[in-house]
Amino acid sequence: EPLLSSLTKLLKPNLVEIKVLIFTLLLHKHPQAKQVLRELEITELNNSVNALAKAMRESSRMLARALDEDAMLCQIRLLEAPNRNSDIWDLVEGGPLLGQLVIASSEANDEEDEHDLEQMLFRQICPPGPAARHKIGDFNGVPELQLMLDYLQNALRSKSRGKNILLHGKPGTGKTQLARAMAEKLSAPLYEVPTKSDNTGSMTGRIRLDAAKLAQMFLEDRLGAILLFDEMEDAFRKSEQLAKGWFNQLLEENQAPVIWISNNISEMDPAFLRRFDFIVEVKGSGTDQQTERMERELLMLPVSPDWASSAAKQPWMTPALAKNLSEVAQYLPVKQVTRNQNRLESLIEQRLAAMGENRPVKILKKPRKADFPEFRIEWINTRPTLRNAERLARDEGTARICLYGPPGAGKTAYAQELARRLKKPFMLQSGSDLLGMFVGQTEKNIAAMFDKAEKTGAVLLLDEADTFLYTRSMAQRSWEVSAVNEFMIRLERFEGVFLATTNRFDSFDKAILRRFQLKVAFSCLTAEHVKAIVSACVVDKDKASALTPEQLSHLDHLTPGLIRAAVQNLRLRGFKARTVRLLEALKEEQRQQTEGVVSQPIGFVQS
Repeated sequence: EPLLSSLTKLLKPNLVEIKVLIFTLLLHKHPQAKQVLRELEITELNNSVNALAKAMRESSRMLARALDEDAMLCQIRLLEAPNRNSDIWDLVEGGPLLGQLVIASSEANDEEDEHDLEQMLFRQICPPGPAARHKIGDFNGVPELQLMLDYLQNALRSKSRGKNILLHGKPGTGKTQLARAMAEKLSAPLYEVPTKSDNTGSMTGRIRLDAAKLAQMFLEDRLGAILLFDEMEDAFRKSEQLAKGWFNQLLEENQAPVIWISNNISEMDPAFLRRFDFIVEVKGSGTDQQTERMERELLMLPVSPDWASSAAKQPWMTPALAKNLSEVAQYLPVKQVTRNQNRLESLIEQRLAAMGENRPVKILKKPRKADFPEFRIEWINTRPTLRNAERLARDEGTARICLYGPPGAGKTAYAQELARRLKKPFMLQSGSDLLGMFVGQTEKNIAAMFDKAEKTGAVLLLDEADTFLYTRSMAQRSWEVSAVNEFMIRLERFEGVFLATTNRFDSFDKAILRRFQLKVAFSCLTAEHVKAIVSACVVDKDKASALTPEQLSHLDHLTPGLIRAAVQNLRLRGFKARTVRLLEALKEEQRQQTEGVVSQPIGFVQS
């Protein structure tokens, strides 16, 4: 029996275990023998073991030891561990992994020699992984990368047991490619536990874990090999069926170092996680190397270079998405660049929606007609001034600043100007984008926001912070309180410049307000501010420059945003921005802002 010979050579079982394998394989080859065993009225474990031991001419004690759940055959799931009610058929029925090997060997060519069969079985259990698509330098932004390489290299040299690395992160961030790149860098052959079988289709998580344990035996004689176990979370979906001791033993005794990969470790038992020497999150974007790698991929598409470059810098772009677009793009016409870009944007929208991110995707926005002059920091009315915030950030190295006031007062422009003066990148985050639909997701988004800002050294602006930072006494759900608590913890730890904007200062949680070193009030524009902005917007600048404070005294509730809206309104109506017409438009904008637009009531109204 070629399969028996191969298993004997690879597993090195003792004589009793060999006899058990012979019995099991014979039953697989001769179904009529199964019926004979089923008709034997031998029940209970002790009676079944005694009867089978007699047939094998072995002692019951030795057979019971071979069938024990901690013995090799049951540990690697070639056999199912018996229970107290097992009959004689249960003892030699064989596990699902053995069934897969039997199918694979039966489909092999009869002329294949033993070595070829061993190779086929090896490929069934842990086939060699494909070559890495990227070099290790493309992953320089991954935390502790060099330390992980040194760790793996030492494990391979010393042949140490129980060496495990866990890579986790959102789908498509390049975790599998990173594992392959690390193996390539170390010149180590990489073998991967498959997620599906050529013969039986998809493999359950438990069968894959069994295959991983069997693979370790196969790899014992293959020096310098690394094993990769992808989609790890599938093996833990039914955690109650997975004995902790069994898995802990797998982590502690593996001969070849294992790189485990998971898209989500939030539901994994902490007792399992403590067994890993490295737990590293792999993020899809945010480093220059990752962006350059994705840009190279996207430049191969039939799109404009500007589109490819801009797409690579989007926060939702991942290596897997870039690869997916490359595969789809081969079916697009080469010369229809604009149409291709629209099609790919539609595809991206659908893909993001499937992942719970409903957002419009327009990578190259059409240039807008300049109907408003470039913003000047002198056009905002604040107390204290920007100079105070700049001094705080420079002297302290860190700063926590709250910007509050009416909409359109220039809070975002203020933060951008501060970043420019500090010569730091600017990072804008909307408060509403932090809110997650699942338990704990908001807290994760908050942590990711601060981590990214700290890593890039950016001035971080949280816009619409009142979305979830309202006073905890108003919270109606426990997760609302949890989100505020997480924010305060992360804000305390943040080593950088942080600004938050709000239009509802009074609703802010008082504990959060105490954490801001500076609170900047944005007020409506003075007559001097209005005159300066109007003069920059109109075509008859001489007339605007002659305006007196008395002529502008009635415009005392304006913001830069309202003036921009008035200028745009005139343009849409086909009018040039002249002083008198613009002042009338500003008067109407102010009226709507302060009094509200009168509208007809809806529904039934009592006469």
